[in-house]
Amino acid sequence: MKRLLIAGVGVCLLGGGLIAGSAPGQSTVYAPKDCTTPKVEPKRILLACGDAGIELKQMRWNRWNTAKAKGKGKVTIQICDPSCAEGPVKNYKVKVTLLNIKNATCGGQTLPMYRRAHLRYPDKKPPNTNTLRSFQLACNS
Repeated sequence: MKRLLIAGVGVCLLGGGLIAGSAPGQSTVYAPKDCTTPKVEPKRILLACGDAGIELKQMRWNRWNTAKAKGKGKVTIQICDPSCAEGPVKNYKVKVTLLNIKNATCGGQTLPMYRRAHLRYPDKKPPNTNTLRSFQLACNS
């Protein structure tokens, strides 16, 4: 009886290890880097697919493949003053959290992808900061 109990505990521990190894955080998660291409830990992510007016650049990720990816870099913003055609492009330091993992089609593949980006500006803030804090991540393919 003792041998059976020890063998049963060993199987439970081994099975638990297999289950833990296949946890959701272990699968590869992507982000749409340019609105058409899925990428793991992209160095750049286009946030405004229509006019390319807002883009994350020089991203360095310190957490990925978790419910919330976290990284730092720069955001390039087209300042529309006096108009978008005449306004300057400015760079700001940014801290980024990607979240809301869902399966999505991107680049002809259905993959787990981060679907939202939250931005925090640790130093100088762009004009209209309240509208430049949260973005849906889109993939147009």
